[in-house]
Amino acid sequence: MRTMALATALATILVTTQVMADTAFVDGFEDMPAMPGMTAIPDGSVSFDTASGRIIVAFMRTTAYRHEILAFYESALAELGWRLRTDQRYVREGEVLSLDLTRDGSATIVRYSLKPE
Repeated sequence: MRTMALATALATILVTTQVMADTAFVDGFEDMPAMPGMTAIPDGSVSFDTASGRIIVAFMRTTAYRHEILAFYESALAELGWRLRTDQRYVREGEVLSLDLTRDGSATIVRYSLKPE
């Protein structure tokens, strides 16, 4: 019984580690998952620290639609401790994250903006 519990725990750790290894992240963010199918816009990211906190701006491109992107991030960000404050604005530990979406032909450009609260 104990061996079975240990084997199950190890299998869970291995699967979780593999999922995290396969997850792409938004440039400049160490814990902001990129929605599957998104690609980074080259030279589109800026990040720096200020006396009041970090500032990060990054851009990604996807063929997903607005409602799909917002649904993905509403779920993913909640799991990471972000709370929805207003439409497309999230807060966590003194920081504000904004997601701005713009349609560009058949693609959607997502602008991620992080700043101190």
